[in-house]
Amino acid sequence: MAAIDWQKVHGCEFSGDEAREASDFVEVLRNFGLNAEGGWSLFEDHKNLSVGKRLVFAEKIPIEKATALLLSDPDERIRAVIKKRVEENNIEQSGGIIIAR
Repeated sequence: MAAIDWQKVHGCEFSGDEAREASDFVEVLRNFGLNAEGGWSLFEDHKNLSVGKRLVFAEKIPIEKATALLLSDPDERIRAVIKKRVEENNIEQSGGIIIAR
């Protein structure tokens, strides 16, 4: 994804620098033959990563792992990206049927 694709993710706005860093980070992972999940496993303390790197993980790692980031990430935008992914996943799992409770 180009940097511009990272400026607005699931309705959350990110700065140009954050978007460029996310785009560059995806390229670095790819150069090492890693996907986001492989990169995720390399870092012990995800809270010390920059916003751009955490954005890549929030958008690209499996939902099950992203929920751990949802509970601990200090940036509200990162948490909102993950929440939106979880909502979309739930709708997809239910066949597009929204169940009101």
